[in-house]
Amino acid sequence: MPSKATKITFWVVCVLLALEFAFAGIPKLMGQHEAVEGFRQAGFPDGFRLFIGAAEVSGALGLLVPRLRFWAATGLSMIMIGALVTHVRAHDTLAKMAPAAISLVLLVLIAWATRPRRAT
Repeated sequence: MPSKATKITFWVVCVLLALEFAFAGIPKLMGQHEAVEGFRQAGFPDGFRLFIGAAEVSGALGLLVPRLRFWAATGLSMIMIGALVTHVRAHDTLAKMAPAAISLVLLVLIAWATRPRRAT
């Protein structure tokens, strides 16, 4: 059984990631200039920006619901893999890739910790 400190740390990480993805997804959905230009420079259409924004906001909400957390963390992990590939293709610096990489690691840990277990 995890300690109280472990449970609190887990929730804090989930809330911080939820805030990160909500604040990342909302500008994409609202058509904020920086978000639109970022996707255009990467060669992605507006529809893809809207899809990613909706997925990020949905994932943020899912991280806060224990029954949905595994699926939210798994979906957001896929988005972060795509973000890292986009950074590599753009020849971005490691400093620009670090937030996506750190988020990916945390999301994978959350997905692993909340993975569905078969009853035996």
